[in-house]
Amino acid sequence: MKHFEKIVILCGGQSGERDVSLHSAEPVFEALKKMYPTRLLRLDENTLPQELNPETDLIFPLIHGDFGEDGRLQALLEERNFTYIGSDAKASALCMDKIRSKHLAAGKGLSVLPAVELTIRQALNREMLEKTLKTTAFVLKPTDKGSSIGVHLCENFDALCTAWADVKEGHWMIEPYVRGRELTVGLLHGKALGVGEICPKEGFYDYHNKYTEGACEYIFPALLEDTVAERLRRFSEIFFKVAGCRDFGRVDFIMDTNGDVWFLEINTIPGMTDQSLLPKSAACVGITFEALLKRLVDGACERSGKSFS
Repeated sequence: MKHFEKIVILCGGQSGERDVSLHSAEPVFEALKKMYPTRLLRLDENTLPQELNPETDLIFPLIHGDFGEDGRLQALLEERNFTYIGSDAKASALCMDKIRSKHLAAGKGLSVLPAVELTIRQALNREMLEKTLKTTAFVLKPTDKGSSIGVHLCENFDALCTAWADVKEGHWMIEPYVRGRELTVGLLHGKALGVGEICPKEGFYDYHNKYTEGACEYIFPALLEDTVAERLRRFSEIFFKVAGCRDFGRVDFIMDTNGDVWFLEINTIPGMTDQSLLPKSAACVGITFEALLKRLVDGACERSGKSFS
C-alpha cells in the first residue's frame, strides 16, 4: 500500500475571510501535528503551489470564502489528482451559491425563505418585493460569501434602498427579515451531530459577533423539543446528501416566532476556531476536537486507498 508522508493544511488566500482562515488553521495544525507529520502552508495568492506532491501530500483545505469554498481550489486539486479533505469542486460551487442551494433544498421538501436575486444598479420595487417576500423588513446579502460578510438587516424599504445604494459589485439577493432563533447542525461523513443555538448579545450573528470572544452565547445542545432537533438533523443530512457534500459541513437554520424552521445555507468548510460551531456540535455527541480531525483524515485515507506510514 502507498503511503502519505504528511498532511498539508492550506490557509489564507485572498478573500474577506483570510483572517478567519488563518485563525482556523492554527488549532487544527496544533492538534494534527501530534498525530501526523503536518505542515501549515499560508497562501498569499489564490493559487495552488507547484511544490505540493499529490503522491505524498494529503491536503486539508481551510480557506474560507472566495477560492477556498467556491470550488476553484478543489478544481485545481482535482486537476493534479490530490486527495483532499472536504467536498469536491461541484458540491462546493453549488453550496456557495445561496440561490442554487435554496432551489435544491426546496426541491427536497425543506422549508426555505423566498428570495429575489439582484443585478448591480437594479432599481428596487417596493410593491414587488413586499408581495414576493411577504414582508416589509428585508435582509440584503451576497449570494456567494460566507461569515455573514456584506449582510444588511433592513427594518423597512427605505433602509433597504440605502444599503443597496452602497453596493457597487458582486451577486446579491434579498430575503425576508426573520426574527427568531439561530440554529446550526454540524455534519461528519453525512451524519448529523449536535444541534446548537447561537445567541448574540447584540444584533445578529454577523462577522463581528462570530469572531469576537464573548460576543455570543452558544447553547450546545440547543434547548429544543426532541422532535424539532431530530427534524433539523434529518433536514441537514438530506441536504448534505443531495448536494453531493463530503466529509464535513455545517447547516444553518432560523426558527421564527411561530416555531417554523427555515433552511438558510450550508458551509462546506466550516470554521475551526475556538469560537467555531462544528467542534461544539461534535462535542455534543462526545467527539473531541482531536477525534473529529482524525475521523476526517481517516475518511480521506480510506477514499484514496493510502495511509500514513
